[in-house]
Amino acid sequence: MTPYSITAWRFLIGGMVLLPFALRDMANKDIKIKASGMLKLGLLGILNVVISMLLLQFAIHYGKASLTAVIVSMNPLFVSLFAHLILKENINKHHIVSLVLGALGLIVIILGEKDFLHSTFINLPLGIVFAILAGITFALYTVLTKKAIASYGNLFTNSFTFLSGAVILTVINFILKIDMSFEPSLSNILIILYLGVFISGIAYILYFKAMEELTAYKTSLYFFLKPALASILAYLVLKEMLSTVQIVGIILVMLALSRGIWQKLYERNKS
Repeated sequence: MTPYSITAWRFLIGGMVLLPFALRDMANKDIKIKASGMLKLGLLGILNVVISMLLLQFAIHYGKASLTAVIVSMNPLFVSLFAHLILKENINKHHIVSLVLGALGLIVIILGEKDFLHSTFINLPLGIVFAILAGITFALYTVLTKKAIASYGNLFTNSFTFLSGAVILTVINFILKIDMSFEPSLSNILIILYLGVFISGIAYILYFKAMEELTAYKTSLYFFLKPALASILAYLVLKEMLSTVQIVGIILVMLALSRGIWQKLYERNKS
């Protein structure tokens, strides 16, 4: 399947799965949405599905799954900037230290990659560029969507943005004559359902539910978990090996994640 068709299918399914719950939630909370609000959500859908998630699939298509996940994990670096500029969220020195430490770890992981010119991958450097762009655009979507969720609720915001983005991408696929069909084998169906129901449905709901309780920066900071998880899964499933340098980078990333612990220790010692 092409990156276009995978992205369209997963968000069509994810949006449809969430839609009944979203409509019930709107009815229970008596949430009203005007045409201008639907337009804004539609634009968010384009930003997420047509741009960010399509770039992510291009990154995986041309490059390496594990490396793509590592690069997209730089998302908090961009979220903190967008959250400060758009949501006026403050960033203290502990945030800055953790971001620098996490960024350093991610850089080490990337520099430790030994397969840049390996023939197994279509174009690994191009895949890296797509991954960076995916991280930046998803960071912007993360920050803007927090404001939308405050107005229309978690379920409806995600359902509408998924469906609007997926429908627009499907139209684009039709115009470009991109085949969206796939072999209806059990494994293919299960993979598509997993991407749609769990990754594009449940995971997004949990992510933005966390954003209702936390700042956009603190929520996205947990994206730093992805390098370790993605590297482990890539080894178990795809047999992609970790270099010693990359393991050092992952340790740095995990140290960045523990910011809350050493910040409390610092405040305790200071008091």
